[in-house]
Amino acid sequence: MPSSIFSVGILGITTAALTISGLSLYVSRIVLPRRMKAAYVKSITVLAAAVETKDSGTVGHAQRVADLTKAVARNLGVTGKELEGIEYAALLRDIGKANVPHAILNKTTALTEEEWATVKSHAALGADMVEAVAFLAYCSPYVRHHHEYWDGSGYPDGLKGEEIPLGSRILAATSDYDAMISQRPYHPHSMTMEQAVREIQAGSGSRYDPVVVQVLLDVLEKGY
Repeated sequence: MPSSIFSVGILGITTAALTISGLSLYVSRIVLPRRMKAAYVKSITVLAAAVETKDSGTVGHAQRVADLTKAVARNLGVTGKELEGIEYAALLRDIGKANVPHAILNKTTALTEEEWATVKSHAALGADMVEAVAFLAYCSPYVRHHHEYWDGSGYPDGLKGEEIPLGSRILAATSDYDAMISQRPYHPHSMTMEQAVREIQAGSGSRYDPVVVQVLLDVLEKGY
């Protein structure tokens, strides 16, 4: 075999090998992670729905809050992985309720101090559960602090102002808004959208970040 042909043959084999190697690398680093990510996202959605079945007043709540939260975050300039993480946190923020007894979640009368403490524990428990999943660990702070209020009156850590992660500040307002317009065991008569908007406005600067409130109201007015 002439050396030139031999060289071309070797070059072709080498190129093919490099191409296969590159394809393998692409599959292992890009394709498979994307498929795994898609599977994770599907699992997140299913898990969020499963948690809601335990609390009769929250069916559909997680997805509605996730959609609204994502719209608000986008309008605040959040992009990329941070935006994705906030959306995941919106879906999973109440996952800790899996450890709260059904009877407490669906109680129609006032909770005792002990029962209320059990309900409040869901934020920290949920954060721990999310943190245990490598793919979702960075979302954990958003879950932990989604019941913190701007003036420091929330839980579990009493953070206030910009000590609270932005994702959690958004969730505090969007989650409360959706809860207000939804029927719950402890308030079977939901508010109208107009009443809920007034309630959110009243909480601006105390419960909620004023900037988040303004953007939320803009999003609600314009639609998302």
